Amino acid sequence: MKKSFSALGAMSAAAILVVAMPSSAQAAFSPTLSCSVTGSKGSIKVSNWSGPGATVNLTISVTDTKSDGHHSRIRLLSKDTFGTTKTWPWRMNYDGLNATKTWTTTASDSGGLFDLGVQVGTGEGSQVITSCIDATW
Repeated sequence: MKKSFSALGAMSAAAILVVAMPSSAQAAFSPTLSCSVTGSKGSIKVSNWSGPGATVNLTISVTDTKSDGHHSRIRLLSKDTFGTTKTWPWRMNYDGLNATKTWTTTASDSGGLFDLGVQVGTGEGSQVITSCIDATW
């Protein structure tokens, strides 16, 4: 009886993984991840995400939305095959109120890109004052 419950649990987990993560046999998945906090809003548009081994194309944008003397920042988050979250380097916008910075780049990881996310924050120096996360997990 225990074996059948374990097998059923494993099958359910596998089914969830198939739904949550694009495989190379499926069409590329192209989410836009976005969120906003006091003083900052940002997004990452993902394209060419056809599976964990893909090199994804990213369009990263962050806007300073408050005249508060703080800067806006954004970064990519990803999870690998072991479920470990990787925090990619911050990209900063020091240009002031209503200024938007945009970067076009790619990302890949030898551990796989199983889930992706964005973290948007408002900061001062190296300190993050407030932040939000939007992710596929």
